[in-house]
Amino acid sequence: MTKNWLVLATALFAIACNDKGDDTGGTTGDGGTTGDGGTGDGGTAALTLDCAWGGGGLDVVLTNGDSAGYNFGLAETNGDPQAWTGEDCYLGYLANDGTLYDYCHPLSASGGFLTTVGSLDEIVEGSTTIHSAALENTYYLEEVSTGSCWTWGDDTSYYGGLGCTDVGGPCTGE
Repeated sequence: MTKNWLVLATALFAIACNDKGDDTGGTTGDGGTTGDGGTGDGGTAALTLDCAWGGGGLDVVLTNGDSAGYNFGLAETNGDPQAWTGEDCYLGYLANDGTLYDYCHPLSASGGFLTTVGSLDEIVEGSTTIHSAALENTYYLEEVSTGSCWTWGDDTSYYGGLGCTDVGGPCTGE
């Protein structure tokens, strides 16, 4: 699925993931990567991201991902102080009873699938989420080995204090 933001994200990921810090990640216009990854000058293959709601959850697909893996967060960012942020990998959600919900979903080098569930007690990090495409979602991805991070979605200013690269639009299906 080709999105304008995905092309931008690919270019930004190429810069962030390239050993030389330049933009020689070898990306193509369709959000994929070329076979050589731009390695002619010592660069590495560009990380690409694709995410889509469907099949009962969220599918996050990473190409050329870091073998150390990723932390993935989602926050409902509709401006309501009671919006669900308990899976954001950042601030969490403080319930009225004093319970702090602070989930962060680990992803492999190739990504992962989060099945949408109907209640908080069904959330399992890296497996299930209470989020759905119907919410105003903002997303966060952090590379475990480097701490580099990216945000996209409804209101990326939610993660503004983390110094992440804003890569634009929503996941497909929103």
